[in-house]
Amino acid sequence: MAILYLYSVILIMLLSSVAWVFARRYDTWFDWDWLLCVLPTSIWFILISKGVGPYNESFVIEVAAITGLIPLLLTFRVFVLDKLFSSAKNSSLFIFVICIISPVVFRFTVPLFLT
Repeated sequence: MAILYLYSVILIMLLSSVAWVFARRYDTWFDWDWLLCVLPTSIWFILISKGVGPYNESFVIEVAAITGLIPLLLTFRVFVLDKLFSSAKNSSLFIFVICIISPVVFRFTVPLFLT
């Protein structure tokens, strides 16, 4: 499980690096954006280690969805939301909240679809 955690964090960082380069150019990358590389997967691994929610083969799908969702939302924020709205900080906080809630939502909903 520790290797899965490490791989997911590294993959999130690699996939988010394109958004980071463009956001740093326009000075719209915030500290909590880096926190998104670690925090959602940490929340998910804490939930799974504490036995929250059903434990079956869906945990691989859940961690893959979280690992893909975070860079996708960060890229969407940098290239779309920051262009549409004047406050990059507000759109960044919105994406932060979505990414923090997503592991809990995945933990309780994904196993229901696979049973």
